[in-house]
Amino acid sequence: MSNGGSVASRGCDSVPDALERAYIGELERGQEDQWDRFATLSATGTMFHLSGWQTLVEKVLGHRSFRLVARRGDRITGIFPISWIRSRLFGNCLVSSPLAVYGGICAADSDSYFSLLQAGSDLAKKLGVNYLEMRNQTEPYATALPGRDLYVTFTQDLSPGPEKLLQALPRDTRYAIRKSLKAGLEWTEDLTLEEFYELYAQSVHRLGTPVFSKDLFANLRAIFPRQSRLFGVRKGKQAIAGVLCLYFRDQVLPYYAGALPKFYKESPNNFMYWSLIAQSCGEGVRYFDFGRSKKGTGSYSFKSAWSMQISELPYRYHLVRAKEVPQMSPVDGKFQKAVALWKRMPYACTKIIGPRLIRCIPSI
Repeated sequence: MSNGGSVASRGCDSVPDALERAYIGELERGQEDQWDRFATLSATGTMFHLSGWQTLVEKVLGHRSFRLVARRGDRITGIFPISWIRSRLFGNCLVSSPLAVYGGICAADSDSYFSLLQAGSDLAKKLGVNYLEMRNQTEPYATALPGRDLYVTFTQDLSPGPEKLLQALPRDTRYAIRKSLKAGLEWTEDLTLEEFYELYAQSVHRLGTPVFSKDLFANLRAIFPRQSRLFGVRKGKQAIAGVLCLYFRDQVLPYYAGALPKFYKESPNNFMYWSLIAQSCGEGVRYFDFGRSKKGTGSYSFKSAWSMQISELPYRYHLVRAKEVPQMSPVDGKFQKAVALWKRMPYACTKIIGPRLIRCIPSI
């Protein structure tokens, strides 16, 4: 498909004489296990690099996927999952990867990395899209590609254990946790998908965001049965909060969540996340990944109160037809009227319209 090029500077990195150039092609059907093995063993691999994530995108959003692979002989040296989003409303683009907070190129060396980047850029040009977006968690090789200073991620090393982690939290956060522990709330793994979906759908409606269909969560559980778990918080028999967690290597990532506002005074979110942290410590999970948040949002403020490491997410864009980096975040001023209108829309209507609309939004 491609053997490299000059879409971005390779800096001082060059291919050693003894190392042949990586060959770039598309993954052949039946080779998904090889792809997943590389993603799992690579230092820059994430849950969202697994082949099943693109299967999820294809099933739920209907986007065409490209699985670009760098090889030397029979050995995979890099992977680049890409999905093609075509929307009359929001434009035409390639994203690595939709539904994911992390993505981009996962490679064992600079030659594989830049060869995959060139192949992805060539694909973007061939398809005539506006841009190629790479949701990098880290940036092992510097490029000249533009980005946007918008997202951060929060992580915590769980090895100190619950007692020390609790003591390291700010006073207000400790108070909210201890208050919630005395409120008669129950941490449970018996939450049904239907209960969780209602909690999630109501929460995103309050935020003014279109909701996914229930199929997203059903398919996610089916594709990743051992890497996804559903937890909840009950007050008596009522489910008042829930979180769908993803597990990758020694990490837990609470990915989708929701809670009922009428119980906020009892701090169900603090109870839920603290219960997850304490349980994860007991299960030997090493890292808690609180996930991506936009700067200046309520989510950012909430996570900032948990004394976690905050890291910038170096998302990068290869512009093709677009003249500048896309501004597709709901926090942008141009979307504020639409967000306000969505909040006022009847909840029942949002569950019908939302799943059709959200598949067209590149920034999800």
